[in-house]
Amino acid sequence: MGKTKDITVNNDGTCTFIFKDDACGENGVFDPGANQVGLSIEGKGRASLVLSQHFFPILKDAGIQTHYISSNLEQGTMTCTKLSILPVEFIWRSKAWGSFCKMYGIEQGYPLNGLIEATLKDDALGDPRINKEACIKLGKLTEAQYDFCEEHTRKIGGILARELLKYGYELIDFKVEFGLDSKGGVTLADEISGDIWRVLDKDGKSVSPIECAKKICAGNY
Repeated sequence: MGKTKDITVNNDGTCTFIFKDDACGENGVFDPGANQVGLSIEGKGRASLVLSQHFFPILKDAGIQTHYISSNLEQGTMTCTKLSILPVEFIWRSKAWGSFCKMYGIEQGYPLNGLIEATLKDDALGDPRINKEACIKLGKLTEAQYDFCEEHTRKIGGILARELLKYGYELIDFKVEFGLDSKGGVTLADEISGDIWRVLDKDGKSVSPIECAKKICAGNY
């Protein structure tokens, strides 16, 4: 049972993701950077699914290994390769926003040009930031795993920023998860949707997952 998805493990080495309308945020305000469910948005689950269905193949074609196999829009599900999720998430930032501004006392919109951060995947601890050396010494990731995740987060950021720009959207930040497949290969996990990113339109207004889905995946939403 996840915050925005439930997951069923199948007997054939795959998992089924069931998308929900629950959304992360606080006080009824949607915030993709939050680590707790704060509201429910009707249609948000389908929006996340159709966006993931759209973007995972684009990333695969660009050489990014992902866990995505297929999706079923009628059932609201996505079938993926089963992974052992790594305990560290990676964040890409083009500009300072949200919690980053509060933490470092910097103005919103300050250019960061694809800054990469790592956070410990632990809701109870508030997903604290963690550096490469700490990851290695605490046994969270090997050096090779950290370098791979950092490099691929940067690549994913470039791809998503270019794709979203086609629709008049500016990618501000996003976070991704990685896992290990049955052979120990590091693989992109979770979803690629408005649940993981912060996007602005040409007027500088924040764009919701549903707005993104309607514009980018109009035929499926």
